[in-house]
Amino acid sequence: MRVGGEQPFTAILSLTNEKNEICACNFVATKSHSQYELALQNIHDSLDLYGHPQPSLIYTDNISDKKFLEDCFPSLREGVTPVEKYGHLEELVVPSEVPILIKNTSEAINDAMHTVLDDIPEDEGLIVVGFDSEWNVEVSPQGKVTHRGRTAIIQIAYKGRIYILQVPHQVLSILIATSLFFQKGC
Repeated sequence: MRVGGEQPFTAILSLTNEKNEICACNFVATKSHSQYELALQNIHDSLDLYGHPQPSLIYTDNISDKKFLEDCFPSLREGVTPVEKYGHLEELVVPSEVPILIKNTSEAINDAMHTVLDDIPEDEGLIVVGFDSEWNVEVSPQGKVTHRGRTAIIQIAYKGRIYILQVPHQVLSILIATSLFFQKGC
């Protein structure tokens, strides 16, 4: 978005519930926690006001958000065993029998996603999918991220397979437009 030729916002920070309904959506000038702290506090207060449970799980792509999110939602600390307790365990390695399938054309990506989408129950049942995405960044000489590029890679783990989708921009637009949130009928 541009206003008078200038880009007033660097990001959109959104929070969805387990049904992928948007609970908060903020255009922000920076990624500073102060940019969306009030929105999260309002969600916390609204859940209390209407007798709903506080969140027990939040996904973020930035581990530095952990303390901030736990401060906004103390319920995130309940029943959690700190990772440090298990720091002595060996690193998880993908077993050799789990195929890592790289897809980089629209047709190959579409075929791979159908193996997931075809399993979604019609009756609002659930499937479990591991999901991650990566993008290129530009870093200043001081080590500060100055620009984030578009999503370049999406990784999906499902039913003993790992898909690595090398996503050209036009494919990403199609995935977003068709709601790659694994909900049928959207």
